[in-house]
Formats: sequence, structure tokens, C-alpha cells
Amino acid sequence: MAAGKFALKLRKHNSSVSFEIRLASFFVKHGDALIVETNRGEELAWAVKLPVNCEKHGLHEEIRALHVLRKATADDLKDLAMLDTEEQNLLKQANEILLKNAPDVKLISVELLFNRKKAFFYYRNLLEESADKNKKKNKSAARKSNSREVQRLLHQELPLAVEVREMGGRSCAYALGGLGHCGCGLCCTHWQRKPAQVSIKMVKEQNLAINIPKLSGVCGKLMCCLEYELEKSAAVR
Repeated sequence: MAAGKFALKLRKHNSSVSFEIRLASFFVKHGDALIVETNRGEELAWAVKLPVNCEKHGLHEEIRALHVLRKATADDLKDLAMLDTEEQNLLKQANEILLKNAPDVKLISVELLFNRKKAFFYYRNLLEESADKNKKKNKSAARKSNSREVQRLLHQELPLAVEVREMGGRSCAYALGGLGHCGCGLCCTHWQRKPAQVSIKMVKEQNLAINIPKLSGVCGKLMCCLEYELEKSAAVR
């Protein structure tokens, strides 16, 4: 392998996956498409070269690369191009299943692995939760029970392994994409590794009017750009 630090870029993830040189028995260079065995299954990923001084910050730690099987062929890349269509068909089928059995659940996105043996479904619970803080523990238990029920329903009807995860407002925006107030694509979809932690204090320090609707993104939370605009305004001062 070429000298330097490398990571793996997956199809539907902004954050790269940690990648050790010893996992590949052949020469790999930046931009190579690889068939990789991860802890989730067989996936297609691209090798990306990281800066020499790069640490694990910004890398995807939940997904682990176990072994690099081979370089991707032209047929593999054609097969990959069909995944988007297959995912849309699978999403439609799964939503029809849940419409009959769990109408309070709306599937937002699905990620189908390259080998088609497993799919990850991301959903939103449409029921409005009570704002009573005393019921916080009960609400948490209800979400876990709901996830198990959704997974059971899909597993019974679909001919592949299924894993489901509930999403919040920021996660939905990341999965669906769209345009921000600036007219550009959402930062979380295109380049941001993780959502920014934005607070009202940051808004006040920039001397902005506290107008939550205007300061909120499509996810309903305070816009992530308020964080790095704060850094710019601090530098000017």
C-alpha cells in the first residue's frame, strides 16, 4: 500500500471508516474502489488518504473494517449503481408493510449493503410525545419497544436481515438532504461529519435577534452554521 494514513469512504456516510494497512494484501492508492468486509457485512468503499497528522477525530468508529477482500471491478461498479433504485423499491415495500401494522411509524431512509443480505431502516415516530419530564423513563421504554416491533414486522416480510434505528430531526435532515436558507445543500448532508452543538448563547454572542424560526434549519434545530460563524466573528474581533 502507498505510504500514509488511509480510511474508507462508504456510500451513504460522510464520516470515513478507520482502515489499517495490514487489512489489504495488495497495493492500494487514493480513490481505489474496494470490496470490504466490515462488521455489518460486505460493502463497497473507496480508499481515501488522510493527512499525516490526522488522528481518529472525524472517523466513523461504529463501523469497523475487518478485511479488504479485493479491488472492485467494472461489474461491481455497475452493480453499485443499481442500489439506489433497489433501496427506493425496498423503502416503498417496507412502508406498505408498516402502514397496516404500525401506522405511527414512517420510514425515512434505507441503506442496503452491497451484497444485498442486510438492510438498515431509519424511521421517525409520528406520534407526538408528552412534554411531561416525569414520564421520561416511560417514553424511553416505549421507544425501545417500538423499535423491536418495527424490526419484527419487517423481518417477517422481507427476505433479508433487517436492522432499524429511530431518527430525530437532525438525522432526518442528514438522510433526506435539501437546501438551507442560504440556497446551498445542507452542510450535514454534503460535508459535515457530525451535527454542530449550537446554543442560544452562541446566537447572543453574534448579536443576532432571538428569532427561533428564522435561526432554525430544515431539521427544526438551530442552524449548524451558527457555530462556525461564531468562530469567524470572534476572529474579526
